Amino acid sequence: MDLRLIERTRISEDPDQPRKHLSEEALQGLADSIRQHGMLNPITVRPIGDDAYRIVTGERRWRAARMAGLEQVPCIVKQISADELLTEQLIENLQREDLAPLDKARAIDHVKSTLIQTNREIARRLGISERTVGYLLDLLALPEDIGEAIVSSPNRPSDGQITEKHARFLKQLNEAPDLQNAVVDRIRNDKLSSEETGNLVKALKKKPEQADDILSSPTDHLASFFQDAYDPSAEFLNQPESHEVRHSAHAQRVLDFLPSLAGIDVSRMSHPELRQVEDALTSLAVAVQGLLSNCREHLGE
Repeated sequence: MDLRLIERTRISEDPDQPRKHLSEEALQGLADSIRQHGMLNPITVRPIGDDAYRIVTGERRWRAARMAGLEQVPCIVKQISADELLTEQLIENLQREDLAPLDKARAIDHVKSTLIQTNREIARRLGISERTVGYLLDLLALPEDIGEAIVSSPNRPSDGQITEKHARFLKQLNEAPDLQNAVVDRIRNDKLSSEETGNLVKALKKKPEQADDILSSPTDHLASFFQDAYDPSAEFLNQPESHEVRHSAHAQRVLDFLPSLAGIDVSRMSHPELRQVEDALTSLAVAVQGLLSNCREHLGE
């Protein structure tokens, strides 16, 4: 490892750096820490000419060092290819919670188009899931003002902010901008969760002619706009035989299981048997709900 102290003025930022916005308040806090304790973590740079260097990773630390008045900056000097440069910068920034989701999406899109790779190849290169890559790239399809408003909020209540999960549902209303903006307003005003937003969007898509009623309806009443008043198992059990109705092996396993439930007659059971069936059905409901939630998440619904 080539570790050196390099004059700060010989180092320049990379114009293609994925991070476009840096908090002045956070930079000032880091600069204060550098003044007090010194620069504990070196930045990574690459040579670009006679005793000149460009930042690979660590631009935030370099800027804070400048604010702290450091004349020399500890650096790891690396000879790095263009492909490796893009990857390293993106990996470092994706690991930071405060990088705006839209900046992540733009950076991934830039790397994808530059390296001419698929979502799967980009995911493998970055060490994240292909689904995450797809979700982030979907943000680019949103109107820019909505995309810019999206925040990263992992494992925390959104508190009226638009998160990446909200965005997956909002994208479904791209062809109806008035409704889309109305949903954004409701997310902010009523602090809707992503699940509540999903129900709101689903209701609007199911019955757009009732949009005013849906948008003013309490969140716990939204399901009534898209849930039909019939037993869904009956529809599966009574499907007419047709060569045109084809199901995947996984779907068929679910359908094959339904008749066994339909044959249960609780009226003939003793009290202990009823308790046992109730416990079994409760466990089944938890398993079904988990599978259903996963299906809807992958479908973006």
